[in-house]
Amino acid sequence: CPNGGDRVDVRGKNMHVYGYLKNFLFPKEFLDKKIGTLSGGEKNRVALALLFTKNVDCLILDEPTNDLDIPTINILEEYLLSFQGALLFVSHDRYFIDKIAKKLFVFKGDGVVEESYMPYSQYLEVEKEQKEYEELEKEIILTPKEQKPKSTPKKLGYKEQRLLDSLPREIEILESKLEELTCCLSDPKCYEERGIATVAEELEKIKEEYESKGMLFLEIQERAEELNGK
Repeated sequence: CPNGGDRVDVRGKNMHVYGYLKNFLFPKEFLDKKIGTLSGGEKNRVALALLFTKNVDCLILDEPTNDLDIPTINILEEYLLSFQGALLFVSHDRYFIDKIAKKLFVFKGDGVVEESYMPYSQYLEVEKEQKEYEELEKEIILTPKEQKPKSTPKKLGYKEQRLLDSLPREIEILESKLEELTCCLSDPKCYEERGIATVAEELEKIKEEYESKGMLFLEIQERAEELNGK
């Protein structure tokens, strides 16, 4: 309590310190303990309790969930979700990022930073699938000289069949995203909120992905028809 006494201001609310600390899982008997006697997890909870009494417009957090137990992470998430200012944080905790982040800045290396509005878990899945598509494209477009002689397969390989089954749905999702982004560019409220340059850039990326997956699907479909003798 920076002003002494037993009360503290928390985001415009004047609270008794015990009532406030109960939110951070401290029983009443902890009120007269010295910080030095607390465990590492308890010290982290005190630090969070102090942090959220500060009247600030922006929080910058570096790996905020490191060394926190599950109950403390839940408290942190609850307070951050209700925080009215800007929040910029670095984390490798995908569940925490999925719950808190509204926008991703993905550092790709070599000075490249990619922006995305996807949930982090979905972004990782898309990245994984994109790498699989690129590897398969390389296999499909090999020139005859580069291809090793082998017996002609009678059916699609596992990866090709999996893509043949999944690509139509993924292409359909991309079509929906294209439509949504195109509509956003014609809606001033939407593109002002998200940034017209960001929306335009995302639209261009989705177009490229849509065309790439569409071509890949056609190639696999033609291959499947050839193998079936159609």
